[in-house]
Amino acid sequence: MLKRTFDVPYEDISEYPTPAKAMGAISRYCEASGESCVFTGDDEVEIAGRKYEVCRGANPLNLGYGIICREK
Repeated sequence: MLKRTFDVPYEDISEYPTPAKAMGAISRYCEASGESCVFTGDDEVEIAGRKYEVCRGANPLNLGYGIICREK
């Protein structure tokens, strides 16, 4: 079974995304996509009925920091 993983747009790639910044970015992403999201922890979110782990950290492709959601 394939698990979905996607990058969340994060504008300030020079600054590490705190849990609050990650939640804000994910909320904006979901709103723009027309999806609903519920945070079940600092690093967990449920989007359209699917649970995701929120991964915050270095993004070598952008030469900075980023946010990734990985299906649990």
